[in-house]
Parts: sequence; C-alpha cells; structure tokens
Amino acid sequence: MEQESQPHEGQPVDSISLVDKVPVKKRKRLPSLERLRHELVYQLRESLRASQEKMNNPELSLAERQHWTQIHTYTAQVLNTILRDLQLRDWEND
Repeated sequence: MEQESQPHEGQPVDSISLVDKVPVKKRKRLPSLERLRHELVYQLRESLRASQEKMNNPELSLAERQHWTQIHTYTAQVLNTILRDLQLRDWEND
C-alpha cells in the first residue's frame, strides 16, 4: 500500500496544504480588543497622573524629579501615539 503523504521519487511535490486552499474570511475585530485599548489608555493616563505628582514633589531630589519627568515624557509619547491611531481608525470607519 502506498502512503499518500509521502511523495515518490520523480513526482512533483504539492507545496500547497489543505489549509492554504481554504478561502480566508476576514474576521471582525473582537470587542475585547476595544476594551483592551480603553484599559491601556486608562492605565497610561493614571501613570501620567502619578508621574506628574512625583516630578512636582519638592521633597524629592532634583535627580529624582528629572527621572520622573523623563518617565512622564515617554508615557505621554506612548499615549499620544495610541490616541492618534485610535482617532485615525475612527476616521476610517466614518
């Protein structure tokens, strides 16, 4: 008995599997992704609030306040990027 899964010498190898032959349906975005994005934005805003408190705290040393200012700046850049991407996605959907 021949096994179909093993090609014989001289036979062309079919490189397309059954998975590749199935038509691909575009999946809708899951609502959980939207919730995840909103949770991420919330956490970044909370991080901004906390870092702003630290960088404005006169009891901390100058080096510590500079460190918190740098963290605040990086967090704000990430948040702005995410919000810009969300806004572009909303504009595309309208």
